[in-house]
Amino acid sequence: MSLHHVPPTDGHRTGRTRGPAAFLAARRAQREYEASVLTFAHAVKGEFREACQGLGLCQYVSVASGLTVRTPRVGEVRVGPPLSLTVELMAGQEPTDFTKKENGARLAHSLGGHGLRVESVAGRWVRLVVLDRDPLADGFTLPHHTVPTVGEQVLIGRSEDGTTLGHAFVEPGHLAAQGGTGGGKTAFLSGLLAQLGAADDVLVAGSDITGLLLGRVWDGTVHREHQTVGTHDIAAHAAQLERLVADMDHRLEHIPSRRDHITPTPTTPMIVVVLEEFPGLLRAADALPKPGKGQPTAGERIRSAVLRLLSEGRKAAFRVIMLAQRFEATAVAGGYARDQFALRVSFRVPADSLVMLHGEDARHLGAEHANAAPGVAYLSGLGRDCERIRVPHLGDYGDYCDRIARDGRRAPDSPAGGAA
Repeated sequence: MSLHHVPPTDGHRTGRTRGPAAFLAARRAQREYEASVLTFAHAVKGEFREACQGLGLCQYVSVASGLTVRTPRVGEVRVGPPLSLTVELMAGQEPTDFTKKENGARLAHSLGGHGLRVESVAGRWVRLVVLDRDPLADGFTLPHHTVPTVGEQVLIGRSEDGTTLGHAFVEPGHLAAQGGTGGGKTAFLSGLLAQLGAADDVLVAGSDITGLLLGRVWDGTVHREHQTVGTHDIAAHAAQLERLVADMDHRLEHIPSRRDHITPTPTTPMIVVVLEEFPGLLRAADALPKPGKGQPTAGERIRSAVLRLLSEGRKAAFRVIMLAQRFEATAVAGGYARDQFALRVSFRVPADSLVMLHGEDARHLGAEHANAAPGVAYLSGLGRDCERIRVPHLGDYGDYCDRIARDGRRAPDSPAGGAA
Protein backbone atom coordinates (compact mmCIF):
# COMPACT_ATOMS: atom_id res chain seq x y z
CA MET A 1 0.00 0.00 0.00
CA SER A 2 1.40 3.46 -0.86
CA LEU A 3 1.27 6.03 1.91
CA HIS A 4 1.32 9.78 1.57
CA HIS A 5 3.84 11.65 3.65
CA VAL A 6 2.69 14.18 6.20
CA PRO A 7 3.23 17.71 4.84
CA PRO A 8 6.29 19.46 6.24
CA THR A 9 5.89 21.69 9.29
CA ASP A 10 5.60 25.44 9.06
CA GLY A 11 9.16 25.73 10.29
CA HIS A 12 10.44 23.71 7.37
CA ARG A 13 8.43 25.73 4.84
CA THR A 14 9.76 29.04 6.16
CA GLY A 15 13.36 27.85 6.13
CA ARG A 16 13.78 27.72 9.91
CA THR A 17 15.91 24.88 11.24
CA ARG A 18 13.83 22.33 13.16
CA GLY A 19 15.12 21.21 16.51
CA PRO A 20 15.22 17.62 17.78
CA ALA A 21 11.81 17.96 19.45
CA ALA A 22 10.12 19.11 16.22
CA PHE A 23 11.82 16.35 14.24
CA LEU A 24 10.64 13.68 16.68
CA ALA A 25 7.12 15.12 16.65
CA ALA A 26 7.02 14.94 12.84
CA ARG A 27 8.24 11.33 12.87
CA ARG A 28 5.62 10.44 15.46
CA ALA A 29 2.89 12.11 13.40
CA GLN A 30 4.02 10.15 10.32
CA ARG A 31 3.93 6.84 12.23
CA GLU A 32 0.47 7.63 13.62
CA TYR A 33 -0.78 8.47 10.13
CA GLU A 34 0.59 5.23 8.69
CA ALA A 35 -0.96 3.26 11.55
CA SER A 36 -4.34 4.93 10.97
CA VAL A 37 -4.22 4.07 7.26
CA LEU A 38 -3.39 0.45 8.02
CA THR A 39 -6.20 0.28 10.58
CA PHE A 40 -8.64 1.79 8.08
CA ALA A 41 -7.54 -0.60 5.32
CA HIS A 42 -7.94 -3.56 7.68
CA ALA A 43 -11.47 -2.40 8.55
CA VAL A 44 -12.37 -1.98 4.86
CA LYS A 45 -11.16 -5.49 4.08
CA GLY A 46 -13.23 -6.88 6.94
CA GLU A 47 -16.37 -5.05 5.82
CA PHE A 48 -15.76 -6.20 2.25
CA ARG A 49 -15.44 -9.86 3.29
CA GLU A 50 -18.63 -9.69 5.39
CA ALA A 51 -20.54 -8.01 2.56
CA CYS A 52 -19.37 -10.65 0.07
CA GLN A 53 -20.66 -13.37 2.37
CA GLY A 54 -24.00 -11.61 2.76
CA LEU A 55 -24.38 -11.16 -1.00
CA GLY A 56 -23.20 -14.66 -1.93
CA LEU A 57 -20.01 -13.42 -3.62
CA CYS A 58 -18.03 -16.19 -1.97
CA GLN A 59 -17.25 -19.91 -2.12
CA TYR A 60 -17.86 -22.52 0.54
CA VAL A 61 -14.99 -24.98 0.89
CA SER A 62 -15.04 -28.23 2.87
CA VAL A 63 -11.88 -28.80 4.88
CA ALA A 64 -10.92 -31.28 7.59
CA SER A 65 -12.16 -28.97 10.33
CA GLY A 66 -15.52 -28.32 8.63
CA LEU A 67 -16.91 -25.75 6.22
CA THR A 68 -14.99 -22.56 5.54
CA VAL A 69 -15.89 -19.48 3.51
CA ARG A 70 -13.57 -18.08 0.86
CA THR A 71 -14.03 -14.52 -0.38
CA PRO A 72 -12.21 -12.58 -3.12
CA ARG A 73 -8.73 -11.55 -2.01
CA VAL A 74 -8.17 -7.83 -1.45
CA GLY A 75 -4.85 -6.29 -2.44
CA GLU A 76 -4.33 -2.55 -2.22
CA VAL A 77 -6.75 -0.23 -0.42
CA ARG A 78 -6.62 3.44 -1.41
CA VAL A 79 -8.23 5.73 1.13
CA GLY A 80 -9.16 8.20 -1.60
CA PRO A 81 -11.36 9.99 -2.06
CA PRO A 82 -12.84 8.04 -3.66
CA LEU A 83 -12.19 4.89 -1.67
CA SER A 84 -11.03 2.03 -3.90
CA LEU A 85 -9.66 -1.47 -3.47
CA THR A 86 -8.10 -3.97 -5.84
CA VAL A 87 -9.68 -7.40 -5.73
CA GLU A 88 -8.65 -10.73 -7.23
CA LEU A 89 -11.60 -12.55 -8.75
CA MET A 90 -12.15 -16.12 -7.65
CA ALA A 91 -12.40 -18.93 -10.17
CA GLY A 92 -15.64 -18.60 -12.09
CA GLN A 93 -16.27 -14.99 -11.11
CA GLU A 94 -16.78 -12.09 -13.52
CA PRO A 95 -16.32 -8.36 -12.84
CA THR A 96 -20.04 -7.81 -13.40
CA ASP A 97 -20.86 -10.11 -10.46
CA PHE A 98 -20.11 -7.15 -8.18
CA THR A 99 -22.59 -4.83 -9.89
CA LYS A 100 -25.41 -6.97 -11.32
CA LYS A 101 -28.86 -6.73 -9.78
CA GLU A 102 -28.60 -5.17 -6.31
CA ASN A 103 -25.05 -6.30 -5.52
CA GLY A 104 -23.38 -3.04 -6.48
CA ALA A 105 -25.57 -0.80 -4.34
CA ARG A 106 -25.50 -3.10 -1.32
CA LEU A 107 -21.75 -3.62 -1.48
CA ALA A 108 -21.21 0.13 -1.82
CA HIS A 109 -23.52 0.86 1.12
CA SER A 110 -21.58 -1.62 3.26
CA LEU A 111 -18.42 0.35 2.47
CA GLY A 112 -20.05 3.70 3.18
CA GLY A 113 -20.69 4.79 -0.42
CA HIS A 114 -23.55 5.38 -2.84
CA GLY A 115 -22.57 3.19 -5.76
CA LEU A 116 -19.83 1.03 -7.20
CA ARG A 117 -17.73 1.16 -10.36
CA VAL A 118 -15.63 -1.80 -11.53
CA GLU A 119 -12.43 -1.23 -13.54
CA SER A 120 -10.25 -3.95 -15.04
CA VAL A 121 -6.63 -3.92 -13.86
CA ALA A 122 -4.84 -7.02 -15.17
CA GLY A 123 -5.59 -10.71 -15.35
CA ARG A 124 -8.11 -11.61 -12.66
CA TRP A 125 -7.58 -8.36 -10.77
CA VAL A 126 -10.15 -5.56 -10.81
CA ARG A 127 -10.44 -2.26 -8.97
CA LEU A 128 -13.67 -1.51 -7.11
CA VAL A 129 -14.23 2.24 -6.83
CA VAL A 130 -16.74 3.28 -4.16
CA LEU A 131 -18.66 6.33 -5.37
CA ASP A 132 -19.54 8.75 -2.60
CA ARG A 133 -22.48 10.28 -4.50
CA ASP A 134 -24.84 9.50 -7.35
CA PRO A 135 -22.76 9.97 -10.54
CA LEU A 136 -25.92 10.89 -12.45
CA ALA A 137 -27.09 13.56 -10.00
CA ASP A 138 -25.71 16.36 -12.18
CA GLY A 139 -27.03 16.92 -15.68
CA PHE A 140 -24.98 17.76 -18.73
CA THR A 141 -25.79 19.92 -21.72
CA LEU A 142 -26.03 18.54 -25.23
CA PRO A 143 -23.21 20.18 -27.17
CA HIS A 144 -23.81 21.69 -30.59
CA HIS A 145 -23.36 18.35 -32.29
CA THR A 146 -24.83 17.22 -35.59
CA VAL A 147 -23.97 14.17 -37.65
CA PRO A 148 -23.24 14.59 -41.39
CA THR A 149 -24.32 11.01 -42.08
CA VAL A 150 -26.50 8.43 -40.41
CA GLY A 151 -23.46 6.18 -40.10
CA GLU A 152 -22.03 8.40 -37.36
CA GLN A 153 -23.12 8.13 -33.75
CA VAL A 154 -25.50 10.51 -32.07
CA LEU A 155 -25.01 11.19 -28.39
CA ILE A 156 -27.64 9.39 -26.31
CA GLY A 157 -26.37 9.62 -22.74
CA ARG A 158 -23.76 9.11 -20.09
CA SER A 159 -23.47 5.98 -17.94
CA GLU A 160 -22.79 5.79 -14.21
CA ASP A 161 -19.09 5.20 -14.80
CA GLY A 162 -18.82 8.39 -16.83
CA THR A 163 -18.77 6.71 -20.25
CA THR A 164 -20.38 8.72 -23.04
CA LEU A 165 -22.76 6.51 -25.02
CA GLY A 166 -23.52 6.91 -28.71
CA HIS A 167 -25.71 5.15 -31.24
CA ALA A 168 -25.47 5.03 -35.03
CA PHE A 169 -28.89 4.56 -36.60
CA VAL A 170 -27.42 2.38 -39.35
CA GLU A 171 -27.21 -0.31 -36.69
CA PRO A 172 -30.22 -2.60 -37.00
CA GLY A 173 -32.95 -1.93 -34.49
CA HIS A 174 -35.85 0.36 -33.73
CA LEU A 175 -35.99 2.55 -30.62
CA ALA A 176 -38.68 2.63 -27.92
CA ALA A 177 -38.82 5.28 -25.20
CA GLN A 178 -41.32 5.38 -22.34
CA GLY A 179 -41.83 7.56 -19.30
CA GLY A 180 -44.36 9.56 -17.36
CA THR A 181 -45.07 13.22 -18.02
CA GLY A 182 -42.03 15.33 -17.18
CA GLY A 183 -39.67 12.35 -17.06
CA GLY A 184 -37.57 13.46 -20.01
CA LYS A 185 -38.51 11.25 -22.97
CA THR A 186 -39.63 14.09 -25.25
CA ALA A 187 -36.53 16.13 -24.39
CA PHE A 188 -34.43 13.03 -25.09
CA LEU A 189 -35.92 12.63 -28.55
CA SER A 190 -35.58 16.35 -29.24
CA GLY A 191 -31.85 15.94 -28.68
CA LEU A 192 -31.65 12.97 -31.05
CA LEU A 193 -33.58 14.72 -33.81
CA ALA A 194 -31.53 17.90 -33.45
CA GLN A 195 -28.42 15.83 -34.12
CA LEU A 196 -29.92 13.87 -37.02
CA GLY A 197 -31.69 16.69 -38.84
CA ALA A 198 -28.61 17.91 -40.70
CA ALA A 199 -27.49 14.54 -42.11
CA ASP A 200 -27.73 14.39 -45.90
CA ASP A 201 -28.82 10.74 -45.86
CA VAL A 202 -31.69 11.02 -43.33
CA LEU A 203 -35.35 11.95 -43.59
CA VAL A 204 -37.22 12.57 -40.34
CA ALA A 205 -40.80 11.46 -40.98
CA GLY A 206 -43.73 10.27 -38.90
CA SER A 207 -46.74 11.16 -36.83
CA ASP A 208 -47.08 13.55 -33.89
CA ILE A 209 -50.50 14.36 -32.47
CA THR A 210 -48.97 17.03 -30.21
CA GLY A 211 -47.29 18.87 -33.07
CA LEU A 212 -44.30 19.76 -30.89
CA LEU A 213 -41.58 17.31 -31.91
CA LEU A 214 -42.57 17.35 -35.58
CA GLY A 215 -44.58 19.88 -37.52
CA ARG A 216 -43.93 23.59 -37.90
CA VAL A 217 -40.57 23.47 -36.14
CA TRP A 218 -39.43 21.63 -39.28
CA ASP A 219 -40.94 24.13 -41.75
CA GLY A 220 -38.56 24.90 -44.59
CA THR A 221 -36.68 21.61 -44.27
CA VAL A 222 -36.77 18.60 -46.57
CA HIS A 223 -38.32 16.61 -43.73
CA ARG A 224 -41.56 18.56 -43.29
CA GLU A 225 -43.60 17.03 -46.12
CA HIS A 226 -43.10 13.57 -44.61
CA GLN A 227 -44.66 14.52 -41.28
CA THR A 228 -48.29 14.64 -40.12
CA VAL A 229 -49.27 16.43 -36.92
CA GLY A 230 -52.30 17.35 -34.82
CA THR A 231 -55.64 15.67 -34.16
CA HIS A 232 -57.87 17.57 -36.60
CA ASP A 233 -57.43 14.89 -39.29
CA ILE A 234 -56.55 11.50 -37.83
CA ALA A 235 -57.08 9.82 -41.20
CA ALA A 236 -54.15 11.87 -42.52
CA HIS A 237 -51.88 10.12 -40.04
CA ALA A 238 -53.00 6.74 -41.38
CA ALA A 239 -52.43 7.94 -44.95
CA GLN A 240 -48.94 9.21 -44.11
CA LEU A 241 -47.93 5.91 -42.55
CA GLU A 242 -49.34 4.01 -45.54
CA ARG A 243 -47.26 6.16 -47.90
CA LEU A 244 -44.19 5.25 -45.88
CA VAL A 245 -45.10 1.56 -46.20
CA ALA A 246 -45.49 1.97 -49.97
CA ASP A 247 -42.03 3.59 -50.11
CA MET A 248 -40.65 0.68 -48.08
CA ASP A 249 -42.22 -1.85 -50.45
CA HIS A 250 -40.71 -0.06 -53.44
CA ARG A 251 -37.28 -0.21 -51.84
CA LEU A 252 -37.64 -3.88 -50.98
CA GLU A 253 -38.47 -4.62 -54.63
CA HIS A 254 -35.31 -2.84 -55.77
CA ILE A 255 -32.68 -4.11 -53.35
CA PRO A 256 -29.43 -4.37 -55.35
CA SER A 257 -28.34 -7.78 -56.54
CA ARG A 258 -26.37 -9.83 -54.01
CA ARG A 259 -27.43 -7.52 -51.18
CA ASP A 260 -29.98 -8.14 -48.43
CA HIS A 261 -30.58 -4.53 -47.40
CA ILE A 262 -30.59 -0.94 -48.59
CA THR A 263 -27.56 1.17 -47.70
CA PRO A 264 -28.59 4.77 -46.94
CA THR A 265 -27.37 7.42 -49.38
CA PRO A 266 -28.41 11.03 -50.09
CA THR A 267 -30.62 9.75 -52.91
CA THR A 268 -32.03 6.86 -50.85
CA PRO A 269 -31.92 8.23 -47.31
CA MET A 270 -32.68 6.39 -44.14
CA ILE A 271 -36.22 7.25 -43.07
CA VAL A 272 -36.55 7.74 -39.32
CA VAL A 273 -40.25 7.30 -38.52
CA VAL A 274 -41.12 9.16 -35.32
CA LEU A 275 -44.32 8.10 -33.53
CA GLU A 276 -44.82 10.62 -30.74
CA GLU A 277 -47.43 9.60 -28.11
CA PHE A 278 -48.42 6.64 -30.26
CA PRO A 279 -51.03 5.25 -27.81
CA GLY A 280 -52.82 8.61 -27.96
CA LEU A 281 -52.92 8.40 -31.76
CA LEU A 282 -54.49 4.94 -31.56
CA ARG A 283 -57.09 6.11 -29.02
CA ALA A 284 -58.03 9.03 -31.24
CA ALA A 285 -58.26 6.76 -34.29
CA ASP A 286 -60.39 4.17 -32.49
CA ALA A 287 -62.81 6.91 -31.40
CA LEU A 288 -63.66 7.87 -35.00
CA PRO A 289 -66.95 6.68 -36.54
CA LYS A 290 -66.62 3.31 -38.19
CA PRO A 291 -66.42 3.38 -42.02
CA GLY A 292 -68.64 1.41 -44.34
CA LYS A 293 -68.85 -2.37 -44.22
CA GLY A 294 -65.63 -4.03 -45.35
CA GLN A 295 -63.56 -0.85 -44.96
CA PRO A 296 -60.74 -0.83 -42.36
CA THR A 297 -60.94 1.69 -39.55
CA ALA A 298 -58.30 4.39 -39.13
CA GLY A 299 -57.00 2.51 -36.09
CA GLU A 300 -56.65 -0.71 -38.07
CA ARG A 301 -54.84 1.12 -40.88
CA ILE A 302 -52.39 2.70 -38.44
CA ARG A 303 -51.70 -0.57 -36.61
CA SER A 304 -51.17 -2.46 -39.85
CA ALA A 305 -48.77 0.16 -41.26
CA VAL A 306 -46.72 0.41 -38.06
CA LEU A 307 -46.46 -3.37 -37.72
CA ARG A 308 -45.13 -3.62 -41.26
CA LEU A 309 -42.60 -0.83 -40.70
CA LEU A 310 -41.39 -2.53 -37.53
CA SER A 311 -41.12 -6.02 -38.98
CA GLU A 312 -39.79 -5.23 -42.47
CA GLY A 313 -38.28 -1.75 -42.28
CA ARG A 314 -34.77 -2.72 -41.25
CA LYS A 315 -33.84 -4.08 -44.69
CA ALA A 316 -35.26 -1.01 -46.42
CA ALA A 317 -33.36 1.54 -44.28
CA PHE A 318 -36.33 2.46 -42.11
CA ARG A 319 -36.02 3.00 -38.36
CA VAL A 320 -39.00 3.52 -36.07
CA ILE A 321 -38.82 5.62 -32.90
CA MET A 322 -41.92 5.17 -30.76
CA LEU A 323 -42.73 7.18 -27.64
CA ALA A 324 -45.34 6.20 -25.06
CA GLN A 325 -45.99 6.77 -21.39
CA ARG A 326 -46.29 3.00 -20.90
CA PHE A 327 -45.48 0.20 -23.33
CA GLU A 328 -48.48 -1.97 -22.56
CA ALA A 329 -49.14 -4.38 -25.39
CA THR A 330 -52.66 -3.05 -25.96
CA ALA A 331 -51.34 0.52 -26.18
CA VAL A 332 -48.64 -0.05 -28.82
CA ALA A 333 -50.34 -2.33 -31.37
CA GLY A 334 -49.64 -5.57 -29.50
CA GLY A 335 -46.87 -7.54 -27.90
CA TYR A 336 -45.39 -8.43 -31.29
CA ALA A 337 -44.86 -4.74 -32.03
CA ARG A 338 -43.21 -4.18 -28.65
CA ASP A 339 -40.82 -7.09 -29.26
CA GLN A 340 -39.43 -5.44 -32.41
CA PHE A 341 -37.60 -2.69 -30.51
CA ALA A 342 -33.94 -3.53 -30.06
CA LEU A 343 -33.02 -0.31 -28.25
CA ARG A 344 -35.17 0.53 -25.22
CA VAL A 345 -35.11 3.55 -22.93
CA SER A 346 -37.26 4.02 -19.83
CA PHE A 347 -37.55 7.25 -17.92
CA ARG A 348 -39.53 7.49 -14.67
CA VAL A 349 -42.14 4.70 -14.74
CA PRO A 350 -43.72 2.24 -12.26
CA ALA A 351 -41.92 -1.07 -11.73
CA ASP A 352 -44.34 -3.13 -13.83
CA SER A 353 -43.85 -0.76 -16.80
CA LEU A 354 -40.09 -1.19 -16.52
CA VAL A 355 -40.54 -4.96 -16.71
CA MET A 356 -42.84 -4.67 -19.75
CA LEU A 357 -40.11 -3.04 -21.81
CA HIS A 358 -36.88 -4.42 -20.34
CA GLY A 359 -37.88 -7.88 -19.13
CA GLU A 360 -38.09 -9.60 -15.77
CA ASP A 361 -34.42 -8.94 -14.97
CA ALA A 362 -35.27 -5.25 -14.53
CA ARG A 363 -37.90 -5.80 -11.84
CA HIS A 364 -35.50 -5.20 -8.94
CA LEU A 365 -34.73 -1.76 -10.42
CA GLY A 366 -38.35 -0.66 -10.43
CA ALA A 367 -38.86 0.60 -6.88
CA GLU A 368 -36.02 3.12 -7.10
CA HIS A 369 -36.65 4.13 -10.70
CA ALA A 370 -40.31 4.98 -10.04
CA ASN A 371 -39.05 8.21 -8.43
CA ALA A 372 -36.10 8.91 -10.75
CA ALA A 373 -35.16 12.49 -11.51
CA PRO A 374 -36.00 13.92 -14.94
CA GLY A 375 -33.40 12.95 -17.50
CA VAL A 376 -32.36 9.74 -15.71
CA ALA A 377 -33.29 6.58 -17.57
CA TYR A 378 -32.60 2.88 -17.95
CA LEU A 379 -31.16 1.77 -21.28
CA SER A 380 -30.99 -1.75 -22.70
CA GLY A 381 -30.53 -3.45 -26.04
CA LEU A 382 -28.05 -3.89 -28.89
CA GLY A 383 -25.79 -6.07 -26.77
CA ARG A 384 -25.99 -3.93 -23.61
CA ASP A 385 -27.43 -5.06 -20.31
CA CYS A 386 -29.96 -2.81 -18.63
CA GLU A 387 -27.99 0.15 -17.26
CA ARG A 388 -28.76 3.49 -15.69
CA ILE A 389 -27.89 6.59 -17.74
CA ARG A 390 -28.48 10.33 -17.83
CA VAL A 391 -29.48 11.75 -21.19
CA PRO A 392 -28.09 15.10 -22.35
CA HIS A 393 -30.17 18.23 -21.86
CA LEU A 394 -30.70 20.25 -25.03
CA GLY A 395 -32.43 23.19 -23.33
CA ASP A 396 -35.97 24.49 -23.44
CA TYR A 397 -38.33 24.15 -26.39
CA GLY A 398 -37.07 27.37 -27.92
CA ASP A 399 -33.56 25.92 -28.03
CA TYR A 400 -34.91 22.90 -29.92
CA CYS A 401 -36.62 25.20 -32.43
CA ASP A 402 -33.42 27.19 -32.88
CA ARG A 403 -31.33 24.10 -33.54
CA ILE A 404 -33.71 22.71 -36.15
CA ALA A 405 -33.96 26.12 -37.83
CA ARG A 406 -30.18 26.42 -37.91
CA ASP A 407 -29.13 22.84 -38.66
CA GLY A 408 -32.11 21.10 -40.30
CA ARG A 409 -31.38 20.16 -43.89
CA ARG A 410 -33.17 22.74 -45.99
CA ALA A 411 -35.53 22.21 -48.86
CA PRO A 412 -34.00 23.41 -52.17
CA ASP A 413 -36.28 26.47 -52.43
CA SER A 414 -36.17 27.40 -48.74
CA PRO A 415 -33.87 30.07 -47.24
CA ALA A 416 -31.42 28.88 -44.61
CA GLY A 417 -31.86 29.81 -40.98
CA GLY A 418 -34.77 31.64 -39.44
CA ALA A 419 -36.81 30.96 -36.35
CA ALA A 420 -39.23 28.08 -36.26
